[in-house]
Amino acid sequence: MINEALDFYRDKVTAPERVAQAELLDKILREEFRFDKIECIETGCTYGNYDNFGLYLAKLCQLSDGKFSTVDINIQSIAKSMQFFNENIGETGIEFAAADSVDYLTNYQGSPNLVHLDSYDLDMTNPVASMLHGFLEFMAIKDKMPVGGICIIDDNYMKDTWIEWLQTVDGKLTGLQQQINVTYEMVGKGALVYHWVKQRETEWQIIGDHYQPGSNIKVMLKKIR
Repeated sequence: MINEALDFYRDKVTAPERVAQAELLDKILREEFRFDKIECIETGCTYGNYDNFGLYLAKLCQLSDGKFSTVDINIQSIAKSMQFFNENIGETGIEFAAADSVDYLTNYQGSPNLVHLDSYDLDMTNPVASMLHGFLEFMAIKDKMPVGGICIIDDNYMKDTWIEWLQTVDGKLTGLQQQINVTYEMVGKGALVYHWVKQRETEWQIIGDHYQPGSNIKVMLKKIR
């Protein structure tokens, strides 16, 4: 099931960074994941272009006869997501929700064993809002996940990474680039969760050996008790 989903994703996606992230998750799932049926939530819906990691997650759910839920506050994004999934995988077993992701996770009725947090676009010139939103999402869903469940948080950069970042003015891209140098241990949507798990005695463990400078990485955590 897991290998089949990865092969499917490789056939659909050309972005090397996203394929590498799927290959890493494939390895972690084979080593760490012990559920036959996958119940997965994605925040920040997939609708194509570069950021389409949800296609891999939805295929995993489909192959396991599970459930895939994707939520986004933008109704237009949900409409595009419906079309994207229908064209690439079909909508069977997929739930689309137009809502604030923290509210959705707070009110979610179920026990998701795989969660991918990827809403609230990261702005590396002002990353705090995205970092806080990722933390609030995690806090809203963590107690509903079973022991052995895995949570993934997208868009993070380790210390000593530098990025050519497109500048924005009033939320619109200017076409100009600015070099950002990461001087904190981690900056990104999962940074506060990463520090919380590292610095406190929690029910969660950071998994994977990919926390190195140089590229966009996903924080991956497993619930251990």
